[in-house]
Amino acid sequence: MIGEVASFSNALSNAFTNTLGGKSTQLSTWRNTLRYSSSIALLIICFVILFNLETLTPRVFGIGFAAGFIGGLGLPFIYKAISTGAVSFVGPVVALTQSFFLIMFAILVKNESLSLTFPIAAGLGTIGIYLCSRQAKGNQPVTFSIFLLAATAAIFFAGFGLIATEIDNSEILGGLVGARFGVFALTFVFPPKKGLVIPAGGEYKKYALLSGTCEVIANIFFMIAINNLELSKVGIFMASAPALSTLIAIKMLHQRPSITNWVGIAASSGALAIIALS
Repeated sequence: MIGEVASFSNALSNAFTNTLGGKSTQLSTWRNTLRYSSSIALLIICFVILFNLETLTPRVFGIGFAAGFIGGLGLPFIYKAISTGAVSFVGPVVALTQSFFLIMFAILVKNESLSLTFPIAAGLGTIGIYLCSRQAKGNQPVTFSIFLLAATAAIFFAGFGLIATEIDNSEILGGLVGARFGVFALTFVFPPKKGLVIPAGGEYKKYALLSGTCEVIANIFFMIAINNLELSKVGIFMASAPALSTLIAIKMLHQRPSITNWVGIAASSGALAIIALS
C-alpha cells in the first residue's frame, strides 16, 4: 500500500511542479522561475540529507549532478510550453516522448528487444496526441512550436533518467542532492536578466517556490515508491500525470479542455500504462 500511495503522490507532485512553474513563468520569465524553484529545492534536499549522510559519496554526487544538470535543461522548455500552451496537450506530449525516447535508447544502445505491445502503445499514443491537439474554444493555443518545446523538455528529462540509473536504490537520496546542485548550477548559466520590469511584481515568486518544493516532494515520493513497488507498477501510476496536470490547469491557469481533449488524455495514459506493463 505504501508503494501505491507514494507512486500516486509522485505523479500528483510532478503535476503541481510543472503547472506551478508554468504559472510563475506566465507572470515573469523562465529564468526567474528556475532561479527560485531550484533554490528552494536545493535548500530542502540539503536539510533532508542530514538524516542520511552515508548515502552522499563523491561518486553518487557526481552522477547526480550530471543527471540534474541535463534534466534541468528541460525545465525552461516545459515552463515555456505550459505558460503559453494547453496543458492538456503539453502533458501527454512530454510523457509519451520521454517514454518513447527511453525505449529507443534501450533498443539501439542496450540491444534490448522491442515488446510486442509497443505498436499498440505507439498507435494509441499517436491517437491521444492528435485528439489532445484539437484546440478547445477559449483554451490555450496548440502549435507546432509548443510541441517542440514539450518534446525537447521530454528528451532532457529522459536524459536525467538514463544517467540516474547508475545510482543504486540505496544511494538515491545522495544522488538527489547532487541532482539539485546540478539544476541550481543552471541558474548561473542562465541568470535572470537585469533591468527587466515584471508587471506582476513579486507574485511569481510564490508559484516558483511552490514549484521547487513540489519537485523535491515528487523526488522523495519516487524514491519511496521504487523501494516498495515494482517499477512497472510505479509507471502505471505515473501515467496519470497528464490528466492530473490538466485538472490542476483548469483551476490555476483557467484552461478549459474539451471532451475530445479528455479522450486524448485517456488514450495517452492508456499508452503509458501499456509501456509500463511491457
